[in-house]
Amino acid sequence: MSHTRSTQWWQALDRRTFGTGALAFAALATMSGCKGEEAIAGDSLELQRRHGWNLGAEERRLFFRNTSSVDATGSEDWKRYTDPSRLMAAWRPYSRAWEPYMATNLMQALESSSLRQQIRPIFSPAMDRAFKRGEVLRKDLLSQVTKGPETFFIADLPGPETVAFGAGLAGWADLIPTFDNWPHPSGVVPSHETLAAMIYYASYVQEQKKQVPEPSPGLLLLDSRRLSPYTDGGDQFDNRYLANIPLQDALRDRGIRNVLYVVPNRDQKQESDDLNDEFVEYKANQIAVSVFPLSDMEAVQERVAEKQPDGTTQTVMHQNYYYGGGFGSHLGFLMLYSFLAPRPMAFYNSPYGGGRRVTLNETRPTRRPPSYTPRPRPTQFSGTRVGGGSGVGRSKPTGFGRTTVRSSGGRITGVGSGVGRSRSGSFGRGGFSTGS
Repeated sequence: MSHTRSTQWWQALDRRTFGTGALAFAALATMSGCKGEEAIAGDSLELQRRHGWNLGAEERRLFFRNTSSVDATGSEDWKRYTDPSRLMAAWRPYSRAWEPYMATNLMQALESSSLRQQIRPIFSPAMDRAFKRGEVLRKDLLSQVTKGPETFFIADLPGPETVAFGAGLAGWADLIPTFDNWPHPSGVVPSHETLAAMIYYASYVQEQKKQVPEPSPGLLLLDSRRLSPYTDGGDQFDNRYLANIPLQDALRDRGIRNVLYVVPNRDQKQESDDLNDEFVEYKANQIAVSVFPLSDMEAVQERVAEKQPDGTTQTVMHQNYYYGGGFGSHLGFLMLYSFLAPRPMAFYNSPYGGGRRVTLNETRPTRRPPSYTPRPRPTQFSGTRVGGGSGVGRSKPTGFGRTTVRSSGGRITGVGSGVGRSRSGSFGRGGFSTGS
């Protein structure tokens, strides 16, 4: 497939604006208490586009933990990917069919030089675990399935971990990032961390993408923090946003019969609120939805005989990840998630050398997929979907993804005014936790 495209390809994907109402500014009749200062409420992303990504907090800097001087390839090549066009090219889906579901807003924020000056790659222990789990899943298990393209994967993890997990599956799955907001120093969603993780893995993902088969399974990358709890009255900037996922018709047109929903752990009993309508519709149209808790890929310390440079052999400890915590359970993943249609025999290639064939019905998995069925439930996002086919999206509920700023003489002087009713985020994440 040819990838010769205009560097402005992403401009055609600005499909999340649903009517002028979401973008209009509503000047409040009340004053904030300072003469000549008024409170202005508006769509958060549009406020940032008009007044700058860090409006009202220009003197504050983004806070990063676990910064790295090099990227996933061990080089300083990450600096090239602070260019938004290059970053979008690295993370662009291989298949054109998935491009309508890619969100470019987070990467486009790098058009601001002040953000580029602050951004740094990060690499955290949680990202390391997510990447290794994804890598083992790809190498040991998914590489052996026979009907991978009939399954659509949705990873709903904290942003940096979703990015790392996707990188672990790069080269096998077609990655579709859906991070649809801008960072802000006071943002309730710490999306600058997700952006920093994308920069850390950009060079690696771009190289791995050359191996993506056609057709390939789609892997939608969601940030589970997109619906973080939020309440008016403080200095938080409401940069929350909604997931954009394919409708059942789009999946069925591609021959997809199953959805595998990847979550952090077994504490999560249901899908995020903004996915409920679509998941219920999947089930109603014979697209099965299964849950895979990523924590089921358990870390195991193993003693391994390792040859030393002087020719001697020394026993050392290595950490590997196994489904269910051991080799006896590991290949059982292919039997339990049988819709992936593995061959009757699976081959386990040990990371320490050697390998063997295993009959799947003889495996003894210590885990079982969680019992899960999508069921309709009332959420603040019920009935907010707009459009159909490739134009799917949602209109934001009242009080969601909107921020009040203080303005004086046409200049933004601060974020948050305490004016207006409290807007709770209690509908937020559907009970999902973010443990690893």
